[in-house]
Amino acid sequence: MEASRISSGNVELECTRLDFKELLNQISGEFIEKFQERGLELVMNVTKESTIIMADGRRLFRVIENLFGNVGKYALEDTRVYVDVGIKMGWVYCSVKNISQQSLNIQASELTERFIRGDISRSTEGSGLGLSIARSLTELQGGTFDIYLDGDLFKVTVGFQVLRENLEGTVIGSDSGIV
Repeated sequence: MEASRISSGNVELECTRLDFKELLNQISGEFIEKFQERGLELVMNVTKESTIIMADGRRLFRVIENLFGNVGKYALEDTRVYVDVGIKMGWVYCSVKNISQQSLNIQASELTERFIRGDISRSTEGSGLGLSIARSLTELQGGTFDIYLDGDLFKVTVGFQVLRENLEGTVIGSDSGIV
């Protein structure tokens, strides 16, 4: 099963330079109609700074697609969805926040355990693996994946180290050996 391979780290990654903002814009464009059908207003606050990272574009697309898919399924209708992208201490962070249809009476860590789904999602389609796979794929690429719950507020933040390039084009990042 794919989930087992991903959670065990047995996945081949094809990491390349990519612009996180461009990827996010592409994915948000694909979800805008679904959000509008549910009365969800997408509010994006995106840094003007460079968000070039080293990641597997296909796998990262899947992570963000999963987060937006969850918003489309579980966000309270006729509310706002906030997507914030910023840079802090050499990392690009993307937070997706929404109000859930119901209070989330579960620990945030439980949402990324395989086959655990919140009460609200039990009547919807899916395997309950989405957040677990998203976390694993993010961490396999050297990123961070954090969930915050407070009543009906759901927030996920993913982070990746920003690549910095000097004038000669040498990449400066976590795996380059250049500090």
